[in-house]
Amino acid sequence: MLLTIAIPTYNRAERLRSTLLSFVSQIDQELLTEVEIVVSDNCSTDSTPQVCADVAEAVPALRLRYFRNAANLGFDGNVNALFGHAQGQYVWTFSDDDQPSPKALTHVLDLLRQREIRFAYVNYQVSIEGQSLPSRFGAGEDRWLSSRDLLKTIRFSNSLISASLFSRQAWLDADPGRYVGSLWIHFFMAREVLQVGEALIVGQPMFTMVQSGLEQSRAEKRREGSDQIEFYMQAHLKFVEYAHELPRFSFDRETSVLAQSLGEREDLHQVVNFKLTAQGYSPRQLVKIWGRLHQYRRFTLRFWCVTTPLLFVPNVAIRALRAVSRALRS
Repeated sequence: MLLTIAIPTYNRAERLRSTLLSFVSQIDQELLTEVEIVVSDNCSTDSTPQVCADVAEAVPALRLRYFRNAANLGFDGNVNALFGHAQGQYVWTFSDDDQPSPKALTHVLDLLRQREIRFAYVNYQVSIEGQSLPSRFGAGEDRWLSSRDLLKTIRFSNSLISASLFSRQAWLDADPGRYVGSLWIHFFMAREVLQVGEALIVGQPMFTMVQSGLEQSRAEKRREGSDQIEFYMQAHLKFVEYAHELPRFSFDRETSVLAQSLGEREDLHQVVNFKLTAQGYSPRQLVKIWGRLHQYRRFTLRFWCVTTPLLFVPNVAIRALRAVSRALRS
């Protein structure tokens, strides 16, 4: 078995159905022995089990395996569980609501047959209100390169789970359990496995991520039971930590500086979004966020003059500033 398409899911039955059918339509008779689809369900309360059963029944020759966790393992735990179920040499972790392009599977398999790798970055595009935008990487030719050069080459565009394709053995050998709770296990594990060997960039977009609006995406996380400060702001704080730890993993200075710069530019965006959408937070939580950023930003003027005031200013002031900004742009 060459490839496992590994899909973690939770309460997105109809989106999952669309994703599964998109892949199924690409698996012809010749690929049945090379590809399997594995779904790990984090205790969904919707029709997810029936959706998987329906697809499996409609295409009986397809290796579609469904697993339901005994308890909700969280995002990281669910992703990690997939590697225990997978049987492919490679595992393409794929979101339950992203849409693969029509030729994605054939193209990716063709590349995997050519050379052994530890990790592949699978490029994508983002759809926002019908408008398609490129990833931070942009687009380019397929290429193999030293694993250590991949992150800076793709400009850390591998934060999306569907953009990540791992050697299953490389994942299992890298002690993934320590990143359960990081919120971005696939992102941290990419850093781990990209220490040696070769990596692959799949240069043209192979899937589309349909991006929800700010309020809608936050509402979805609340329905999933994720506290916003834990998911969105905490995920950003984890990236800040990740960026500053890169030298400990022997990445070159160019890679580390790029990651730190990207994280610093994102500070303002994340603080504003958090303040605008959080349904409630305590001064203690704000101080905790400030302290985590202070650890890495205390020597920068932007932290003291922009980030800190915005973090502690009343939300009504941020909404007023946003309204003025929108009025000026229009």
